Amino acid sequence: MSKQFVNEWFEKNNCKFNWKKTEGGFWDYKKSWHENKADLLHDIICMANNIENKDAYIIIGVKNSGEINDISNDSNRRNTAHLIDFLRTKKFVGQFRPIVRVESLTIEDKIIDVIIVENSTNTPYVLEEDFSDSKKNSSD
Repeated sequence: MSKQFVNEWFEKNNCKFNWKKTEGGFWDYKKSWHENKADLLHDIICMANNIENKDAYIIIGVKNSGEINDISNDSNRRNTAHLIDFLRTKKFVGQFRPIVRVESLTIEDKIIDVIIVENSTNTPYVLEEDFSDSKKNSSD
């Protein structure tokens, strides 16, 4: 799959995305899956609260330089069910949680995952209590 195909996938999902070497208001690059769950939660909440009024994307397997990093063997890799279960255990104000799903894409024979955080009128998402994880994050 080419980057052009991925661009078309993003456009199909109502996102004008290109391979800029910068992050934007509704997309974030991560070279690998988060080791630290608190950092993962923080990124999901930030993307859910984006002010662009769009679905947001945490693109895992892309370095900030735009280089693709295969995450197929990432020990911290998660799927949609894992993320939903993870979010379900967190106490959000008003009991509204971000709606997320994970889609995998193959680019240049490398696997990346995209956490799609759906746009919602239930923002802002705020936790009722702090959540921390003692693991160090190495996903940036």
